[in-house]
Amino acid sequence: MRAGSIRDNRRVRPRFATVAAALLATASVARAAPPARLAPRVRRIVLHVLGGPAYDRPERRFRFFDPPQTQARWKPRFGAHWIVWTDGSLWPRHVQAGAARSWTPAVDRPADEAEKRRVAAEAAPVYSHLHDGNSNSVGIELAHSGRAEDAFPAAQVRSLAWLLRTLLALSGGRVTMADVYGHKDLDRRPAYLRSTCERPGCPYFVDERGRALRRRVDPPESLFAALAREGLALPRARGDDTDLRRSEALAPGERPAVAWR
Repeated sequence: MRAGSIRDNRRVRPRFATVAAALLATASVARAAPPARLAPRVRRIVLHVLGGPAYDRPERRFRFFDPPQTQARWKPRFGAHWIVWTDGSLWPRHVQAGAARSWTPAVDRPADEAEKRRVAAEAAPVYSHLHDGNSNSVGIELAHSGRAEDAFPAAQVRSLAWLLRTLLALSGGRVTMADVYGHKDLDRRPAYLRSTCERPGCPYFVDERGRALRRRVDPPESLFAALAREGLALPRARGDDTDLRRSEALAPGERPAVAWR
């Protein structure tokens, strides 16, 4: 009788173990955090460049403050959500507790869940990077001169492409490549443009209505061409930097007649 009971127990124990394992697995799934998602407020992505052709000497065009210096100079709640440095490293404005100050993604593969959560958290806050357009956007700054003829480093473009793909995936289809803009596409403040073009050597061009418009340009069309080579084609109304090249051709102190509005 005792031997029979022992045999029965041996048969029953594996069943209990199987049931227990199933219950534990179910509990683990129930406790698992939901997949990372982009904040519902985000409807567009805006690309910027840190530099500009308004330098006293051409050799200064690539002299930027490094990311920590740049972000230290930004006021609270001001600035882009990331700076993409020339080596491809990402410098988030919002750094999670315990996270590294910067990181470089593995651009040869899609973001894993941990990376998605990090990007989603870094994109969540609202920062001032675009006039009258901060509440529904995220901003990305690239270290670049802003000049038409200066190429964007390959590592920088690949990291930007990886970041854009990750943001689009996190949106669940709400944000597409049609929602990716250059700062120059959205900021059209004549007063702002005038105030920054009053000094000698400021790059600007005069449009068909006689307005002086500043062209840093932010960013050059060459960035969108580089992204297209990475498989991320953006619908662009114009595919060249005619306006930028016109502004760069103006010598310091050269001032066509301007009818300010």
